[in-house]
Amino acid sequence: MYFLIVGCSEAGYHLSKALLASEHEVAVVEKNTDRHRIMADELGSVAFAGDGADEGTLNRAGITRADAVVAVTGRDETNLVICQMAKHIFNVPRTMVLVKDPKNEPLFHILGVDVVVNEIHQVLLSFEEGVPGRPFVHLMNLQAPGRELVSVSIPEGASVVGKKLRDVELPPNSMIALVVKKNSVELPSGALVLEAEDELVAVTQTNDEQTVYEILTEAP
Repeated sequence: MYFLIVGCSEAGYHLSKALLASEHEVAVVEKNTDRHRIMADELGSVAFAGDGADEGTLNRAGITRADAVVAVTGRDETNLVICQMAKHIFNVPRTMVLVKDPKNEPLFHILGVDVVVNEIHQVLLSFEEGVPGRPFVHLMNLQAPGRELVSVSIPEGASVVGKKLRDVELPPNSMIALVVKKNSVELPSGALVLEAEDELVAVTQTNDEQTVYEILTEAP
């Protein structure tokens, strides 16, 4: 595949190196003179100097034959413009973006960006993985804007222990998708009784994450 990466910050640099190591064809666009020089020293003629939101620059970088455009500049606004140009002017099959401000993530989904990576979300995931017990874990962002797949472990003494799933009232548009018990994995049913150390996989709105966590973990 041919990847056109716009923005040669640390993320763009390491992504380009990883894709090249996987034997993909890569071109990078960077308007900062110093960063472009670094990429040109390593990649040669496939490092293009210029504004990645400019049609002429993108044409020089070969966007018309790109399989995917990856926008990783330091500005969400610029990344959005690049993705929209790639999709609607150059008909690139796949657009990908790194979002700096989580509040902007729904907009990227609504406007049809194919892969949206939330930088803050990825940092949280890394920290959560290092927390002993990991009572609450983000599993993934879903395609629908503002929806998340999360995992919650029920602690000893939580008010939901001993309750049937039908009696646990979650926020609207939130639901339990799977219940992982010590010796089995159960699909959700109203009669399923919750126990301490059950791990519940839930779909919820981003704004309701804390509410879901409190309902499933707090003591009476």
